[in-house]
Amino acid sequence: MVTIVPVELLKPHPKSAEFFPDPLPDAIRQEMLEDIRENGIATPLILACDYTILAGHQRWEMARELGLSHVPAIIKDVDPESPEAVALLIKDNLLRRQLNDMQVARLIRVLKEQYGVKRGRPENDSDGKEKHEKISQLIGLTERRTQQLDKLNDLIPELQSLVASGKLGTTAAYELAFLSPETQKKLYEVLGEKVAGLKQAEARELRRRIEAEVRAETERQAAELRQALVRLEEEKREAETREKRLAAELARLKDRGGGEDLARELEAARAEKARLEGEVEALKRQLKELASRPPQVVEKVVYRPDPALEAELEAARAEAAKLLREKEWFEGRFREVAQEKERKEAKVRALEEEVERLQRWLDHARSELKKERERPRPRFDVRKEEFRVLAQKAQTAAFELSELLKKLEERYSDELLAASRVRGGPDFEDIGDAVVDTTVFKVLRTALEMALKRITNIFELLEGGKPKLQLVKGKEKDGR
Repeated sequence: MVTIVPVELLKPHPKSAEFFPDPLPDAIRQEMLEDIRENGIATPLILACDYTILAGHQRWEMARELGLSHVPAIIKDVDPESPEAVALLIKDNLLRRQLNDMQVARLIRVLKEQYGVKRGRPENDSDGKEKHEKISQLIGLTERRTQQLDKLNDLIPELQSLVASGKLGTTAAYELAFLSPETQKKLYEVLGEKVAGLKQAEARELRRRIEAEVRAETERQAAELRQALVRLEEEKREAETREKRLAAELARLKDRGGGEDLARELEAARAEKARLEGEVEALKRQLKELASRPPQVVEKVVYRPDPALEAELEAARAEAAKLLREKEWFEGRFREVAQEKERKEAKVRALEEEVERLQRWLDHARSELKKERERPRPRFDVRKEEFRVLAQKAQTAAFELSELLKKLEERYSDELLAASRVRGGPDFEDIGDAVVDTTVFKVLRTALEMALKRITNIFELLEGGKPKLQLVKGKEKDGR
């Protein structure tokens, strides 16, 4: 039943501005205004029981603008917030406002938020599916059409404007909405408003090619980052091993009052380790960012590359790959030489430590012998037996030493002479071998001098009064 209601009693529905924020086009609004001025309001407004407007917000505003005191209305016995009232509000506005697809899409998104429908697959949630169906019924569209329009909200603003103006078709825009915002933006930068000329099949094929290229590019970049990460992890482990070795060696040298250079080397090793750890973390962040933000390949897909430039680029890539392989080979060779140098230095250190250990043992033996000489000798037979054992062992060692020195003299006289001088070729390995041979020679000479000194002392004890043995280098002095 139509009732005449005072204009001042009416009030707008609180959700009207939220559901329909866009004003009527000026031409339509002016036409409606002139029609009401001449003929009055022909279609009654629909009101809730508290005079909240459910249908007719535009007619109410125009009646106020024209100064009308009363308007025709139909009062429904419904609560303004009830689903029935909201349905009346939406359907009337959809019918009279002649909304474009983009405006309907925004309305669907607002309704989804109102009904608490989350983005995703409603089929996995019966309650969510029911809410989707309810939204479709409210706006008078099929569920498939509702979902298609809702997807338009994932377009960037520039593409939404093309849809709203009718330049870009809804079905083509639906295909582009599946692309990431970054990819859409790049596509718009490349094509501009030419993107509006895409048909649905063209947009679907473009989307397929871009997604395939993005997957391929993402996998390639991820593989490169993973390889770099593995290499950095290996370098990090090597740096940690070197740090531990330097720390242990520094601790040993500090006990003897030295190690300043080694301390600086240790600090450098720790700085290198920290740098590698930072690079590892940076690569991990890049991998994570790559997973969440795929690379942009729009230009590669949209434009066909120039064959001549592509061939030149491919040749440059091949040359770069060749140089990279050569660089990796040289780096590998350098690491091998460095590792071999470290191994040989380790051998030299081991020999030096063995000489030091023997020297300490000899000093201890001398000390013990001195104590033995100074203490009373109640049991001479024990000392005599010990003397015999030591004499036999010395005899065996003397024969073995004689044989070893004979082999060195007969087989390696040239090497002994060469090792006495520091020399080497341009190759790192030759230099390393020369340095190691010289070190071995010096250690051998030191050991022989020590042995000769002991032999001289023994001869002095065995043949008292005879001249001492002397090591004569080069030609004899005084012509003898």
